[in-house]
Amino acid sequence: MVRVLSINALLLAILLVLTEAMLTWLVARGEPTGIGALDRLARKLYWANVSYVQYEPDCAKHDRELGYTLRPGKCNFSNRGFSSELFVNSAGLRDDETSLEAPEIIVLGDSHAMGWGVNEGLSFADLIELETGKKTLNAGVSSYGTARELQMLSRLDTSNMSTVVLQYSDNDAWENRTFLASGTLNAMSKDHYEALVASNATARNGFGRYLFTLVNEIVARFGLVDQADAEVMPLQEMKDPDVLIGILSQWDWGSAPPQLILFEINTGGRGGNFMKVLSESPKLDKLGSKELDLTLLNISSILDPEDYLFPDGHLTPEGHRKVAAAVVKALSPEN
Repeated sequence: MVRVLSINALLLAILLVLTEAMLTWLVARGEPTGIGALDRLARKLYWANVSYVQYEPDCAKHDRELGYTLRPGKCNFSNRGFSSELFVNSAGLRDDETSLEAPEIIVLGDSHAMGWGVNEGLSFADLIELETGKKTLNAGVSSYGTARELQMLSRLDTSNMSTVVLQYSDNDAWENRTFLASGTLNAMSKDHYEALVASNATARNGFGRYLFTLVNEIVARFGLVDQADAEVMPLQEMKDPDVLIGILSQWDWGSAPPQLILFEINTGGRGGNFMKVLSESPKLDKLGSKELDLTLLNISSILDPEDYLFPDGHLTPEGHRKVAAAVVKALSPEN
């Protein structure tokens, strides 16, 4: 009996090791397999074990109003498939100090605008500045929603601002809805932030992490355990594009409103018809009353699957180049 149990235990251990090795290989491939189910699994495994730049102590810090900003100075940020250096200015943004002084173009957005996964000088904000010769400030910060992006904008020197480039992502929806419903930005407390930093520190650590994620996915998929009730999404009656319009129309754009170039980029190219619904929304007139020179770009139409890191889903340098080219083309002649 002992011998049989020992053999079975050994076989189980070998099976678990081989499964973890296979899952590790799947995540580390760097390119899709072409098999939809496997590629979706690779993305789930990756994102369940990823390190977030906003919770890396060397790269970010708590901010009482915004939850966090990037930490001034230099840090290295990496995950499977990339390693990048971040140079951060005194405002907590991935750009140099000079760009804080009366920039002509300010780029707002989340990790896609910040340049998650690419090195210095390769984000679309950097390339816009290089192509136009106009001082451009990259104010993108990982996981910021539109509400926080505008709060960051209020901290910046806008005295010479002629253009705002706003990158929207579908994961902005919760923050935007909460802000529009309450009128306030509920930034996380320092204790909450430090708890997330501690949790982030365990990312990518330990044998069996992918196997553990796979088991959790199977359990969740087949409903083998009771799931906690999801928190109700605020303003459920409103479409996401209308929520975005509501936030932008409430913002004080000043006596000389800038050109606003607006587009959507989602991780891995997910999403559908957000920009189409936005462009056809009758609520868009609210922005017209702000006298904004509004330009809507359908960025998804110019990006190919290979323009996204796999399985990470953020833009490659070529993806950033394509976005920058589209923005430069959209800039008003007077700007």
